This record gives sequence, C-alpha cells and structure tokens, in this order.
Amino acid sequence: MLEGWYQIYFGEVKRLERSERGRLLTHLSTGKPNQPEISLTTDFIIDCTGLTASLENNALLKNMVDCYHLGVNPKGRLKVSNDFEVLGMSNEPGRVYASGVMTLGGPHAAVDSFLGLQYAALRSVEDLAAQHAPGLHALAPIRSFSQWFRWARGVQP
Repeated sequence: MLEGWYQIYFGEVKRLERSERGRLLTHLSTGKPNQPEISLTTDFIIDCTGLTASLENNALLKNMVDCYHLGVNPKGRLKVSNDFEVLGMSNEPGRVYASGVMTLGGPHAAVDSFLGLQYAALRSVEDLAAQHAPGLHALAPIRSFSQWFRWARGVQP
C-alpha cells in the first residue's frame, strides 16, 4: 500500500460508500475479462470523464445538474465561479470544482486549453487554501522550491 502518493485507476465506478473511519470506499469495474471488481480506500476522487458535447451526453454531469437543480451557463455547461467552484454544490465544508470543456462559456474563455486547465487548478487550490482546507498550504515560491527539492531527493511529499 502506498501512502500519500497519487495513483491512477481506470474503470467504471459501481458504487461509493463511507468506511467506518469516514474515508471513501470506491468499487470499480475495469471492464477487463476475468478481473474482479477493484475496491479502493481513498480520501478523494478526481473524475476525469471529460466532455465532448452537452451535459446531456454525460450521465454523471446530467445527474448532478438534475438532482441538485444546478444552473447552467449561456453555453449550456456547468455554471462556475471565478474560482471554478460549481455554483449550487457547496455544502459546508464540502465544495465541488470543475474545469475544462464542461465549463465552457463561463467566466474564463480558455478553460479547455492546457494553459486554461493549469489556471483553473491554480485558482481552485488558492480558493481551497483561502477556505483553510485541511492539509492544504497556499502556493508560495519558497514552499514550492522546498517541495521540489524533496521530490528531487526522492523524499515523500
């Protein structure tokens, strides 16, 4: 088991549950023959489903908009704040952020470009740091350099 390291898993989420300790239990199917369902214990999930058309063509986003009666922007995509928080999803202390083509037509024009995605990530992290999210530190040159130096020496973050 790796601790504190980012791991990538591809598959279809079958169900989500809370563990006794309050962590997320994610059960997913890889779609590979003869491979059982994978169960992961995580602190958070990053959904990278992408979006090539309207919200109507993405089951997760359509369900989110319908279930929580979220507003959409003029292009029919998710309505987000200047910090990329999905408007209508905040439930103290939880927040949902979105970027990329699923927010096209919002406050930032280049959200689906490589630079736009970096900008969205920066704004989202800055907003979370301003909200005093646990375990998150504001981005600063000295801290960034010290973390890079740890990485260069092979030390865990």
